[in-house]
Amino acid sequence: MIGIIMIVYQCILLVFDFLNFVFRANLLTLQAAWRLVFPPPEKSVVGEIVLITGAGHGIGRELSLQLARLGAKIVCLDIDEANNQKTVADICREGGAAYGYKCDVTSRDEVRTVSNEIRENIGEITILVNNAGIMPCKPFIKHTPEDIERIFKVNVFAHFWMLKEWLPTFIAMGRGHVVAMSSIAGLMATSNVVPYCASKYAVKGLMDGLVEEMRYGGRNPNIKFTCVHPFVVDTGLAKKPRIRFPSFNPITTAKSCAEQVVSGILREQEVVCIPDKDFYGHKMMLLLPREVQKAFLDFMDTGVDEHDS
Repeated sequence: MIGIIMIVYQCILLVFDFLNFVFRANLLTLQAAWRLVFPPPEKSVVGEIVLITGAGHGIGRELSLQLARLGAKIVCLDIDEANNQKTVADICREGGAAYGYKCDVTSRDEVRTVSNEIRENIGEITILVNNAGIMPCKPFIKHTPEDIERIFKVNVFAHFWMLKEWLPTFIAMGRGHVVAMSSIAGLMATSNVVPYCASKYAVKGLMDGLVEEMRYGGRNPNIKFTCVHPFVVDTGLAKKPRIRFPSFNPITTAKSCAEQVVSGILREQEVVCIPDKDFYGHKMMLLLPREVQKAFLDFMDTGVDEHDS
């Protein structure tokens, strides 16, 4: 008799859990649609210490400048010391606070050493922006094993090494924000950048996994994660971009992309960087079935052509 009661109880519980799931799913879908049109208010970054990798050029440089103008202290990391120091100098010239460190983010030991220097000289960072990346453009069979290893060292493993240094700090402080540069190619792959696409899918998986791990059981609710998916950005990485409708779908400038990333950081949202931040077609397209996405991509004929590098 007790066994029958328990079975009935489990069935009733399952039904209520399912109804709760359906209710929450519909509520969250409506909430997501509402936020697409009416984004949440922005938070302040005044006094925050922001570490940005690849700060010497492109999106990293623009992020450094724009976040500094909002009152954040910027720690610039780049293997290119000259360009990195130029970013630092430009921030200081505008009255902001910035510090530069040369660092090969693919080296676990170098990341550890530089991170310790930052702690001693500046303090514990509160926002980590994993931005450094490379993008060789050629067919998969033309990539050497060394090419592929280099892509994953810069685009993926560097994220792990930085996170291993700073995520424990965020957990200890009970707050923090991790920003990771993935790509549209980390949501929908394209030709001539197959290892790059794989590396950006990996970044997306890393961030999704961290979100789940940090939120499980209500742990670390004040550690935020923002994954960024830029379209083709004019940073020099994509040497020969191919766009069928350039007037409708132009290449994103580094400044525009950074503006959208900063907005995502301030609103603690995932970011899809598009040429016109007020155009929602790219975002809505991501919700379409896979075969419809493929058909849309065929129609748009947008991608990257081969380039020897």
